Amino acid sequence: MQYSFASDMAESGVHFALAPNTVFRWFQVLGERGSGTNVVRKTIFLNAKLLRTEGMGWKHGFPMMVAVPSHFIAVAVVRDAEAWAISMHKRPWHLSPLAQHRGFSDFIRAPWEGIIDRPEDFSIMHPELVTGSEGRALQLDRHPITGKPFENLFALRRAKLAALVGLLERDISVVLVRMESVVNAPQLFMERFRTTTCVAAKRDFWRAPNRRMGNNFSRSVPIPPTPKEMPEVDRAFMRSELDLDLEAALGYRYD
Repeated sequence: MQYSFASDMAESGVHFALAPNTVFRWFQVLGERGSGTNVVRKTIFLNAKLLRTEGMGWKHGFPMMVAVPSHFIAVAVVRDAEAWAISMHKRPWHLSPLAQHRGFSDFIRAPWEGIIDRPEDFSIMHPELVTGSEGRALQLDRHPITGKPFENLFALRRAKLAALVGLLERDISVVLVRMESVVNAPQLFMERFRTTTCVAAKRDFWRAPNRRMGNNFSRSVPIPPTPKEMPEVDRAFMRSELDLDLEAALGYRYD
């Protein structure tokens, strides 16, 4: 399958699909947990004259919006699947405590059991849904059509990557970016971002994010040690579950 963004992602790790002749005012970063959404959001917010919002819904879920105005930029962030899976095991945000007990090999193969464990993390929830929701299924981690839990971690990834790439088909302004491109060269990313979007700098000096949101993760149960590298047997399982054509178009290969 051919993807229009593949050459940009291979060359620079960033693909711009923007409405022409537009003065952009708002942006939202979207992407799965452990994909660098917070570092990308902070990098843009600290260095570009844009307002941030979560008007498209929970940043780690499937985009939900009635409409998107022309002055709005959706920034979709992706990350290498192996590093992402390791991060998800190390910091299993919003996962059932029973599921957090699993060792890495079982963790990536088990059904994904997202729950509302920290209602304060879901500011988009309507007040009438907050009371009584703690411990309930996190619906934004369910399949958006069938309503069923995803059968494993990489099934979750396939669906959410498809949703992010699908933003490019919605006639809205989108920046698709690999986390690694931002982390490895944040100032270069911001220079390219501001030049392409014609958004002014927020200040006359560079400002880098000073902390990672992942450090805020607090364990509710003991979590087994996370491997520094994915064992080959798990890597083979991962390859069997990924959409390898889409992964390659995003710049990721797992040979």
